[in-house]
Amino acid sequence: MKLGSELSSTDQKYVLRAFTHRYTGDHKPNWTNSPWKFGEYPLHFKDDKDWLENTKFFVTKNGSLDNRYNRCESTPTWPNNPELRK
Repeated sequence: MKLGSELSSTDQKYVLRAFTHRYTGDHKPNWTNSPWKFGEYPLHFKDDKDWLENTKFFVTKNGSLDNRYNRCESTPTWPNNPELRK
């Protein structure tokens, strides 16, 4: 696996289009419009750059994005909610 920030610019553009459920300051997915029992959903990442820096993707042996996988592993940075970083 490789961090999104380490992917080629072409692969980065692809994952930004393909992974539409990320919640960043640059991208608000539709699920955040649904009510949540605790008020507003907390922002997961400051921006898409922060998401790429904290999200791992499956890659091939040569280091390019492996399109056989449609998932990634993110560690939210909770930029507006430091209490959630535990």
